[in-house]
Amino acid sequence: MKAILPRQEFQEALSAVVTLTGGRTTKEILRCVRLSAEQDSLELGATDGEAALRLRVPGVSVAEPGQTLLAAERLLAIVRELTDVEVSLEADEKYCVIRGEGSEFRIFVAPAADFPPLPSFEGEANFVVDGNELRRMIELTLYAAARETSRYAINGVLWEKQAKRLYMVATDGRRLARAGGALEQTEGEDFEAIVPTKALGVFDRVFMPPRDGSDWTVQVKVMPNQLLLRSGERLLSSVLVEGHFPKYDDVIPKGANKRARLDRAEFHAAVRRAALLTTEDSRAVRLSFGEQRLEITSQSPEQGDARVEMPISYEGEPVEIGFNPAFLNDALKVVPFDEVFFEMQESFRPGVLTGGEKGDFLYVIMPVSLGS
Repeated sequence: MKAILPRQEFQEALSAVVTLTGGRTTKEILRCVRLSAEQDSLELGATDGEAALRLRVPGVSVAEPGQTLLAAERLLAIVRELTDVEVSLEADEKYCVIRGEGSEFRIFVAPAADFPPLPSFEGEANFVVDGNELRRMIELTLYAAARETSRYAINGVLWEKQAKRLYMVATDGRRLARAGGALEQTEGEDFEAIVPTKALGVFDRVFMPPRDGSDWTVQVKVMPNQLLLRSGERLLSSVLVEGHFPKYDDVIPKGANKRARLDRAEFHAAVRRAALLTTEDSRAVRLSFGEQRLEITSQSPEQGDARVEMPISYEGEPVEIGFNPAFLNDALKVVPFDEVFFEMQESFRPGVLTGGEKGDFLYVIMPVSLGS
């Protein structure tokens, strides 16, 4: 293989690849990136055994087509330190030589034939969605998914297609986040699929809006045990989580009789300040809702106590309810709304945080005991 390629585009592609290859693995081959040069492009391929990535670097001059396999992080480190507009790659069965102006690196390679096969996107997409809308839904739900090591269904995010809308739902048993958005094109029947958190976690590093400002769309194809996302010259695939996602609709409270309207940024700042005097053993803040006022307090035998007030618009009887401040902050730092609404019933029942329409975002959070 012999090729000359644009360094900046190559570096950006390698940065996306390392999001998969940089994790813990006992298989050295999964730390590698497969380079495939043909015609006027270079394809990079990587996998961690569950998710896989294929992307192309355009504007490549290929003198000799071919494939090679080498350590992704080491290659990225080399390319990142070069300052050339273009770099050259030349690989044989033993080495890959990377050259820039006044620099030459020769690193060992592995047989490309030993690399696992990577999925390809064949046939029509199940639906097409705006890239920014897809990113918004991922950001509004991913933090709420479980982080356990065993592969239970709640270790992923539920994707639920209903007619011309897509919903994402995540829960760890103590809170639940749901986001929804419109689809630009859709084919076929409705479906449900549980997507692993890692695949969604690398979305921002793999996909990005076009530099020329044109529309950014993502094509989505769902197969019995696999999800494929394609945008431009990049393809991200992932196995699906097995199992049945909980019936989340049963968890969402109905018939709230208390409702507060709050400035999101002010509410977020108030929760953060009150949480400064919480500890691992007393990780709770007390929210006291009353007429036009919210008081947030915390106390710890080791640290002391804190009280923060802010004006609100409130309907209903006064109520005091306790929450884990980290769970509140997780949602408040990602919701894209200037105002949010908090709905409640009783102090021992879950609260519901929303912004905009409930179909766009809804967050259920379980209360915690405040003690005496």
